[in-house]
Amino acid sequence: MVVVRLKPLEEILETLKGFKRVFIFGCELGSSRCKNGGLKEAKILGKELEKLGFKVTGIKSPGGTCVLERIASPERNLLKEAEGSSDVIVSLACGAGTQLIAENVDIPVLTGVSTIFIGAEREGKYFDEYCIACGDCIISRTGGICPVARCPKSLTAGPCGGAIDGKCEIDPSMPCIWYTIAQRLEKLNQLDVLLKLKTPMRDYRKSIYPRRFVVED
Repeated sequence: MVVVRLKPLEEILETLKGFKRVFIFGCELGSSRCKNGGLKEAKILGKELEKLGFKVTGIKSPGGTCVLERIASPERNLLKEAEGSSDVIVSLACGAGTQLIAENVDIPVLTGVSTIFIGAEREGKYFDEYCIACGDCIISRTGGICPVARCPKSLTAGPCGGAIDGKCEIDPSMPCIWYTIAQRLEKLNQLDVLLKLKTPMRDYRKSIYPRRFVVED
């Protein structure tokens, strides 16, 4: 899941200087799950802006703002509604959703959140970073655990040597992820994989930006 963090109101207000009529988009696919940009948060932001004298012309959460059909289909026309009634759009969607909105309207689109990582949800309130979408996944060789995202140094060929009692030297509250990988492989009776590990240097050609993925028929 893409995890976002709601920006402080003061920062949002700074970008809204000079605007009066505001349309707010939330997102129920990602932002809502981390409780930082769904319909609930969009309504709260709307109330705060109205208290400060802004005219909130609409608050919508189409499900997923990164899906063009959900925000621009003829049946819904959410983008036309927002564009026709407002001076500016504030999006609480991730960076992808916000940019898609901006591509399809002729008024300014501002973001009310910061997109921070792709993470795993726990208990509905914890989100741990598990993936940086590097384009060259190696977790088949590391027990299904990603050292690129979960090691502060992104080491791909083993631990750095600074771990103490299985804890990371950068943050002792975290386990050394290579220690965790070793434990996982031992549990699977695959510890010998570490002895054979020959992780090649990362191929950065696979993460040259921007990227496009095409779904084949």
